[in-house]
Amino acid sequence: MTSQKDISDRSDIVALLQHFYKKATADPVIGVKFKDLDMDDHIETIADFWEMILLGGAKYKGDPFGKHIPLNLQPEHFSIWVNLFHETVNEMFVGTNAEEAKTRASTISKVFQHKLRFN
Repeated sequence: MTSQKDISDRSDIVALLQHFYKKATADPVIGVKFKDLDMDDHIETIADFWEMILLGGAKYKGDPFGKHIPLNLQPEHFSIWVNLFHETVNEMFVGTNAEEAKTRASTISKVFQHKLRFN
């Protein structure tokens, strides 16, 4: 699934998320965290989030951190999530937005972990 293009529009983001969530939901450690989600709806919402971050979209109006509080997440969950996300980006895209997506995923992971430990 190698591509030499950058993440350039919403369809790229949706494709990335679909591929990522196939991996994440199958993962023996973090997969259970997604079992109660309507994945189609979730991907649309998360696509809004990533479109805002990477492409300047304005649809996302959620609270990404608040949704994660009841999930009893541990540091290993974040590590797996980030590794799978980076792996998926690397398989599908190259370029400035692809690198930014990986950087932002790592930053989001660190911020969420900090908030979960110190709130």
